[in-house]
Amino acid sequence: MPLRIRLLKARVWVSAALGLALLVIPPSPALRAEAPADASAASTQYPADYDLPDGHFYTQTNGAAQDKTRGYAVTDGAGIPMWSELRRLGGVGALGYPVSTRYQSGAFIEQAFQKAILQWRPDQGQAALLNVMDELHLAGQDTALQANRQIPPQASTFSDAGKSWDQVVRDRLQLLDFPNPAFKSAFAGVADPLATFGLPTSAITDEGASYTLRLQRTAMQLWKTDQPWAKANTVTLVNAGDLAKDSGLVPALAAQPEPGRIALGSAERTPWSGWWWPSLTSQDGPHLYDPGGPLAKYDAYVQSLGQPNPGTRQWELDHFVFSDPKLDWAGKCNGWAVASLVEPEPAQPRTVNGMTFSVADQKGLLADYYFADPAAWLLGSKDGGLKPSEFHAKVLYWIGTQRKGAILNAFNGSGQVTSLAAYRFQAVYMPDPIDPNKTHVKMTLWAADYHVAPDFVGLKVWPDEKAKTYSYFIYGDRNNPSGGDWEGDSVAGTYAHPENLWYPDLDPKDRNLFGSLTSPNLSYDVIQQILKG
Repeated sequence: MPLRIRLLKARVWVSAALGLALLVIPPSPALRAEAPADASAASTQYPADYDLPDGHFYTQTNGAAQDKTRGYAVTDGAGIPMWSELRRLGGVGALGYPVSTRYQSGAFIEQAFQKAILQWRPDQGQAALLNVMDELHLAGQDTALQANRQIPPQASTFSDAGKSWDQVVRDRLQLLDFPNPAFKSAFAGVADPLATFGLPTSAITDEGASYTLRLQRTAMQLWKTDQPWAKANTVTLVNAGDLAKDSGLVPALAAQPEPGRIALGSAERTPWSGWWWPSLTSQDGPHLYDPGGPLAKYDAYVQSLGQPNPGTRQWELDHFVFSDPKLDWAGKCNGWAVASLVEPEPAQPRTVNGMTFSVADQKGLLADYYFADPAAWLLGSKDGGLKPSEFHAKVLYWIGTQRKGAILNAFNGSGQVTSLAAYRFQAVYMPDPIDPNKTHVKMTLWAADYHVAPDFVGLKVWPDEKAKTYSYFIYGDRNNPSGGDWEGDSVAGTYAHPENLWYPDLDPKDRNLFGSLTSPNLSYDVIQQILKG
């Protein structure tokens, strides 16, 4: 948990309250000139389908089995709960995967699935299954259906004239009669057969490989012999939604897969968790400057090599120990965060010249050394925080395309910030129902946490072993937005949204420029001797 310190090579101002240099890097020309991020460039394996805040996205029916970046969303957006209705009617197990986006059909909103088309009925407050086979009949598709799909044409309905509805249902259900009871069993095998299948509209016909019965919303096929998709004497349903799409009943624009609603990325190197080494005398836990602590051992090791005492512990006591009651905390978490991004994790004690350096000692020396690194680039400010459009573009580019981690500064509302090592992200997109240029984003960011025991080995995710999700909207290109703002729980409050995002300048000649952050006698080469044992 560091003080409000920004390590950079540009403007400097002094905090009267802390008496410390506060350093901020303005965005550099190189940063502004970066190429737009391509979220698909990340090597992270995209899932075939995934949850959205208001629904689910499917890629299984996009026409390209290896492409997981396009597909169809089923959502409850704009007050039309297609996602909820899909689940109520049995989900993709009953209706198949979506094969279109939403579209307008007359006075209704519809969406096609492999086996059916859902039609939103505002007067009923729910969706119903469209009479797809009746619509294909009206579109003059009967001849093609029989020739190409072995589905009999719709029979004349003149015999229904003058009958009551109950009589029509009774007579039509007689078309299910067949020596093999499989048709009746399949029809009766759902909770509401009429709502699911509609009424039979043809007699059962012999179509060669199968006996087939046409209904208002589908067709049933009883297979005579084993097929790759069905055993003999079993009944399957045709993909009525696919038939409608192939026949042009689904608008061409709606039939086109839409861009994915998700972007994923991860750094090549996963950071490790480590202790944050407080600099306040009132803070519990081990400190770098403790007798017998990391710096005391470092000094003793250097002397054991026949060299003068480097005095790193005394330097720390003189320059970086605080007792100011106004401080909530102070420590070297940003040094740990940098080290965890760029150094292998110390995972076991090391003994050199008869002195044993614990895992905590080794991580502490790395945290102190990298505490003096300036920033190669930095987004955000100490006053205005981080703009979501900059945050979004940088995360996609830096973690997703460059595959590097970054330091996330999370502001908890006090005078200090928390530094964390971010290494993985998932962005979920939701188009705005009114403004086509506006996209709502749920950005989940995985970062290593420092709330661990000093000798902890491994990775603990912040916060509380759960990734952090930020909410905001952006304008324009998803990869390089022109603007936006935080929304929901990310507007204000503890850790609501990031204050800064940055990456260290690892050039040794640029570190510790002001000479007041880490002892100049703390040598990287000596630390590496210790780490290698």
